[in-house]
Order: sequence, then structure tokens, then C-alpha cells
Amino acid sequence: MKYSKDNLIFVPLGGSGEIGMNCNLIHFKNHWIMIDLGVTFNDNELGAYDLILPKIEFLEDKIDKLSAIILTHAHEDHIGAVPYLYDKLGKTPIYTTSFTASVLRRKFESMGMKNVDINILTYGNQFELGPFSIQLFSMTHSIPESSAMLIKTENGNIFHTGDWKIDPTPLIGDPIDCDYLKKKVKDKVDIMICDSTNIFNAKPSGSEGEVRKNFRTIFKEHNSGKIIVTCFASNIARIETILKVSSELKKCCLLLGRSLKRIFESARENNLLTEFENIVSEKDAKIIPDENLVIICTGSQGESRAALSRLINNNHKFLELKNKDLVIFSSREIPGNEKKINMVKSVVKKKGCLLLDHTNSKVHVSGHPSKEELKEMYEWVSPDLLIPVHGEYRHLEEHIRFSKKMGIKHQILVENGDLVNLDKGKSREIVGRINSGRTVLKGNKIISLNDKYLSDLNIINTEGEIFINIISDLNDKLLSDPVIFCPSVPIEESSISELRLKITEEFINLCKKSLDDNLLRDHIKIFVRSFLKNKVGLKPLTFIEIVRI
Repeated sequence: MKYSKDNLIFVPLGGSGEIGMNCNLIHFKNHWIMIDLGVTFNDNELGAYDLILPKIEFLEDKIDKLSAIILTHAHEDHIGAVPYLYDKLGKTPIYTTSFTASVLRRKFESMGMKNVDINILTYGNQFELGPFSIQLFSMTHSIPESSAMLIKTENGNIFHTGDWKIDPTPLIGDPIDCDYLKKKVKDKVDIMICDSTNIFNAKPSGSEGEVRKNFRTIFKEHNSGKIIVTCFASNIARIETILKVSSELKKCCLLLGRSLKRIFESARENNLLTEFENIVSEKDAKIIPDENLVIICTGSQGESRAALSRLINNNHKFLELKNKDLVIFSSREIPGNEKKINMVKSVVKKKGCLLLDHTNSKVHVSGHPSKEELKEMYEWVSPDLLIPVHGEYRHLEEHIRFSKKMGIKHQILVENGDLVNLDKGKSREIVGRINSGRTVLKGNKIISLNDKYLSDLNIINTEGEIFINIISDLNDKLLSDPVIFCPSVPIEESSISELRLKITEEFINLCKKSLDDNLLRDHIKIFVRSFLKNKVGLKPLTFIEIVRI
């Protein structure tokens, strides 16, 4: 891995080879900028933690050269890691638009971090960051103020799309101004870094206007129970659709879920969703007739602690799911979450509720570009080189195949950790690998996936753990029976008594060999694990303590 301070370099730390955890680095003239810093969510198969964050070890000795963190929009997979890694990044200046700043400030405040300096960007204005000249463009997505950016340098110009789609009637925000975009980027883009999430869809992603029309029909036809709609908290356009249709039909709306309420506050702070007066509190919702109540809630990905899971498991103080209720999943399934989502849907069906999702009704449209939309973007931007991001390997590979078919001259398939030289006039290629990967949030600590603590935790989750205390005098005489504590190992009391006796015998025999206590512990640990493997089929994490009195 070699590069000079004058090289134009691109390094993805997240989002290339996976869905989520988006984070990209660009380097030129000894300056780095970071585009997005997101999280992904645990699928419950990786261990006992919720959030997964990019590993930023590569930047540890370069913090003084990191000029900015630029955030394209307010989705968790683009900003979720910022509050957790902000101190590690030397409190580097943050740049983003007003709505994203509002969402981010609330994240910082929820962690007790106030007065964080966030620089507000406006579309169309060009600003300088060291050797980079940057201009933001408004894109259509499922959240307000999603941004693309043109990054100009002496060694080449990069157009980073962020997340986007083409929607002629987006309802929140304006459609993409393609004429303005073409005028500003024409003949100026050497490299396009582009969203690949929806590459396997041939037809356009669809308009939020279609969803609103269908919601109106569904809400009119359902008059015998509550309507519960679960969606991404950040999908402001979807929330507006539900509020508007409910208002038209004289129904009250309840917002359920902390993240949903925080996003709603950020929206109102930016003059969005301000016209609705049909929003009620949880306590008031209890006395509203079911046929007049619409609940908008979090939990569309099957999260066990989200509002929808609390409802279906009867864990809400005022509300419960009944057999006449309608439950609508108004979101896409993030890869890896299918099992959790299906489990929630099964409970909904068992309760006798009617269930609608994207498989049986037009209740969701994607916020990402299909092949038809990508083709239009290629025509607008006309890049010489395409680097696909925001997707698993299969997405990136298909995006490259499709772009070749559409006439893009050059492509590079990159994965997290690849170091790519993008200098104009030179061979643009992967020139090395950097130390990248994943870290996880456990409590308020960020831990590497390779940390011994997590490997021990995984053993405990699968094999259990056992604690054994041996009390002896200085002459190797046991002063009591070994104390055994193993609440996570399914073993009968008779077997514990047998183990206690065998440890006593093993200790006496080993002491005759004049072993020191460290070797004694190791031998007894091996013996205990072998005994338990034979008795219960498990080899738990084993702790042996020898106390000399």
C-alpha cells in the first residue's frame, strides 16, 4: 500500500460489499474527507449487540489530516455511527444540510453531547475544503435533503450520488433538477461513485404519489378496527402520506417509537409536517374508537424492542392488537432481517389481523435507483469511470456489468478496505488494502469484532460458563469441597456432586506432582471441560480459582 500526498485516492470503509454502514474516504494533497459514517444492525446471528460500526483504525494517525465529515442524508446507515466515533475522529468538522443536522443534533443530545459544531450546507453553493472544491445537489430519496456532491480536484473530479431515485412526484421536497445537474457536471466528471442498492430492479422504483393513492383506498375500505402502519422512522414522505390520508378520513394518528418521535421533531424544525392537527398522545389513543385510530410505529425490520413488537406481544401500557386490526408493513426488507420480520408477521396473523405488505399491495416504493433510473443518471453525468457502492458483492458486480452495456468506458469493483488510485492521466486501479472491518457497540463501548471479550461472550451464549473455587491450605490440604457455580450450563445436581468429587480427587493427585497453581488451574480446566462435554455435550467457558489460606 503506497500512495503519495499528491495522489487522488478513494477508500471505502463501509457499504461496499454490504448493505448499510456506508462510509467513504477521499484523499488529495495530504487532506482526507469522509463521506458518511453509518451503522448497520445486527441480525442476531453475530452476537449479543445491536449496532455495527465501521472500523476507523486506518485514520488514527491521520486525524490531523481529516478535513471534514460530509453527510449526504439522515438515514442511520449514513449518519448512525457519527455520535459514537466523533471523539475518536478528533471532533472533525461536520458538514451537512439543515434537516440532517437537526436529526444528528438530537442523536448527540441523547448521548449527553451538546454544542457540537455542525456546518449547514445549501444546495448550489460551492465551498472549499483544503484542496477540494465541493458542490451539493438535491436528490430525491425517501428522506428530505438527500444530497449528491461534485468534488473537484486538480487530479480529477468525482461525482458521489449518495442515495437517490428519480421520482417525478416525490411529495416531500422537489424532483431532481436534471437540467441544472447536467449543466453543472457536463464534461466535468471523471469518476462517478454510485448507489447500487436497487440494481436488480429493471423498472423504475415508483413514486410516493402511487403509495398515497393506494393508502387512501386501503384506509377507506377498513372500518372495523385500528390501522397500524410500520415503516422506517426516517421516511418523512411516508409519514406525511399516512397523516394526510388519515386527516382526510377524520382519523387520529399516534406516533409510536422514540426514533419516530425524534424524526418528527426534526421535520417540524425544518417546516415539514407542520399542518397536521390529528396527532394524539398514547393516553388519548386509548379512548379513541379503534376504527378512528391509525398508529404509525417503528419495527418494520422485526426489531424485538421496537414499538410494533411491543404491541403484538401485549407489552404496551394503553394499547393492544386485536383480531379486527389491519397491520401494514410499509417498507422494504433489509437483507438479513427476513427471519425476524417473518416471525413478527406470523404473530400478527395468529392474532387474526389482516396483514398487507409489498407482496400483496402497493404500500411501499424504494428510495433507490433501478436500471432505468441508472441509465438516465449515466446520461446526465457522463462519467469516464464508474465505482459502484452501497451494495453486496452481487450488486456491485451487476452494476458494473450493466454500466458496460450502457456505454460507460471504465469500471472498478471495490470492496471495503480497497485503496484506489484515481489520478487523472494514470492507471486508475486498486493499489493496495488498508486495515478495515467492523466494530460493535456493546453498552457504550466500541469493541473490535476480534476482541477476546466478544469471543468469550459468544462461547457463553452457545456453551455456557462455569466457575469453580478450590480452597486449600499451603500444604495442599483442601479446606472445603470445591464450590461450583454454573447457572448457564444445563446439568443435573447429581452430576455437579460427581464433578465436585472428581475435582477433589484430581486436585489431590496433581498436587503430588508438585505443580504450581497456574499449571494446576490449566489441568483442572481441561479435566472439567472434558467431564462436561461427556455429561451434557458442552464445553463451557471455564474459570478455576485456587485460594491458598
